[in-house]
Amino acid sequence: MELPMTTSLQTTSFEEFITVIAAALGCGLLIGLERERSKLKHEYKTFAGFRSFAISALLGAICFLFGTEIGIVGALIIGAISIVSLKNQPNDPGVTTELAFIMTYFIGALCIWNISLAAGLAVIMTIILLAKQSMHGIASQWITESELRDGIFLLALLLIALPLVPNKPFWGPVLNPHVILKLLTLILFVQALAHIAKRLLSSKNALLLSSLASGFVSSTAAIASLGLEVRSGRANATTNAGAALMSCVSTLIQTLIIVIGISFAWFKLIVFPTLIALVVLAVWAFILLRKAEPSTSSPELDSRMFSLKEAIIIAGTLTLIQAGVYGLSISLGDAGLIAGTLLASLFEIHAAIAAVIVQGEPDSTHMTPLLIAFLGGFAVHAIAKSINSAISGGLPYALAFVPAQLIHMAIFITLLWLNIHWF
Repeated sequence: MELPMTTSLQTTSFEEFITVIAAALGCGLLIGLERERSKLKHEYKTFAGFRSFAISALLGAICFLFGTEIGIVGALIIGAISIVSLKNQPNDPGVTTELAFIMTYFIGALCIWNISLAAGLAVIMTIILLAKQSMHGIASQWITESELRDGIFLLALLLIALPLVPNKPFWGPVLNPHVILKLLTLILFVQALAHIAKRLLSSKNALLLSSLASGFVSSTAAIASLGLEVRSGRANATTNAGAALMSCVSTLIQTLIIVIGISFAWFKLIVFPTLIALVVLAVWAFILLRKAEPSTSSPELDSRMFSLKEAIIIAGTLTLIQAGVYGLSISLGDAGLIAGTLLASLFEIHAAIAAVIVQGEPDSTHMTPLLIAFLGGFAVHAIAKSINSAISGGLPYALAFVPAQLIHMAIFITLLWLNIHWF
């Protein structure tokens, strides 16, 4: 129920009045119940409990029904009661109960105009009050100093720097500062998510998670590193091949993230084929990893959420290759675009596809040079990774890795081709 903003006691029907009072009472009782249980659990005395919060919510609804002036007077009274309580309880330095008491008054008043919003706020505030121990534990024990600094930096980048950077390319469709910073932010955000997931899950999944995280930095480097472990006899070929495939899962996830950050039209075109190929690759990787030995290494006590240096290198590489492919397309036309994309895909697929995407929107009705370059880039990259696995890890490692790599990429390219021609 939503009443007009000019609602008063004279214009409110009895049914509406009962509804408002019942909603306010429910909100107050919910918050008061949590405060009462907290008071009993911690064995300390506060000025407000179960009944006080219910009365505060009722008072807010009734005062504002009498008019805005009466509502303001009621708010001043509630505030004065809270201030007096602070002075009379020197052993309780916190102000949470007092602030919740004042907030309950306004939640009760909000029931006059929007009961759903008031009820939602009451539930949110109750959850915040209930999560005291968990929130304190996260702040004081779980989050490290490095993670806190990295998190603040990422938020500053996202909320302050990104809106201020000009969104205008300096050369054709490339060298756009806003797009470059958005890519950097996305890379940092993905690395941070992988770091958090690695900390939350059990140690026996360390190989899977470390491969997933390293894939966001460089899947090619992860494949080579895992292969060298196999060649030196320090790891099982099948297990490390599964981990290498998991790093390729990161490649597909990061592809979607980068594409949606540049062009939603391209994202709509590739999202279904990418997800299907991702599922195939993830299942295959999981099958190879199912016999992996649990990790016995202890996590770093103060590890970083992301590597800013690596993220800058990746974003810079993306930008330079985009500019290079665009320059080739200007000088050599479509042939230059395709050749530049294929060459770039040997080293970094994300840079190659980003260079293609910024050239323009896809034509979903027939194959164009942009789509040919896009598909060709993925095909060349899959072959390059297969060769990389054979050189770094030897034949057993390659035999476990290459089939899944080529099959999932064939599925991706086939589905994308069908998506262009049939759908």
